[in-house]
Amino acid sequence: MVKKSILLCFAHPDDEIGCAPLVARFVAEGAQATLICATNGDVGDVDAKHLRGYPSIAALRLDELACATQAIGFTEVVTFGYRDSGMMGSADNQHANSLWQAPLEEVTGRVVEVMRRVRPQVVITFNTFGAYGHPDHIKINQATVAAFEQLQAEPDHPQKLYYTTGPRALVRVGLAVMKLLGKNPHTAGKNNDVDLQAIADAMTRPTTRVSIAGYLTPMWAAMRCHASQMGGSRPGGLFGRPLARLFFRSLPLSRVYPAPQPSAPIERDLFAGVALL
Repeated sequence: MVKKSILLCFAHPDDEIGCAPLVARFVAEGAQATLICATNGDVGDVDAKHLRGYPSIAALRLDELACATQAIGFTEVVTFGYRDSGMMGSADNQHANSLWQAPLEEVTGRVVEVMRRVRPQVVITFNTFGAYGHPDHIKINQATVAAFEQLQAEPDHPQKLYYTTGPRALVRVGLAVMKLLGKNPHTAGKNNDVDLQAIADAMTRPTTRVSIAGYLTPMWAAMRCHASQMGGSRPGGLFGRPLARLFFRSLPLSRVYPAPQPSAPIERDLFAGVALL
């Protein structure tokens, strides 16, 4: 029997945190878990205190990534080394070494190489809007979907593709509140570069909920590793770990291949229906 294999395709160091409990669970159950991190995260905001002893932001964030992925239990981490692209319209977005400027065929080819080598049955990435419109998130989605489709003609092709998703109802409530207050939902966030309406429109409905009860500890550890990006927040959030354990009992995902039937019940196992040849 082939070992269960899951591949997560993300853009930046710390993108893996949201799926940390899921990965920890499947690794504990004997699966191998591979992470593709496409950029070095070198455009992220970093307080000077975190840079002590590091020659660059990229070096710091890759070190944090190594710490976090070890805490989570990833079998392997593959870094592509592209430069962080920043948000749409920024100067960083035009940098020749950025992921956004890299040819899609090139990035797709690199994802294909990883897929052929680790042979995942299950693949997870961002949705088509990259969750909140970040160019790097969009690009890794495009490359992952293209690689997934390219390999369908091969014997050891990946069998299931999922997008990360979130609480659509909560986002829609936020939109309604903004409109009531006369605020523009297309220009939210500190820098007015977050389009809440586009985020809501791109969100796909949860088709799958994986139990993560008992696997939150690796996520707290990963958050501590990413100290430069977590803003000094206490792992577990404002309400602490007890309430976090109460509310974060399952992780929602949206299966896009094979497409679920509209009336299908919520899926509970990513490997349900997967052929282990």
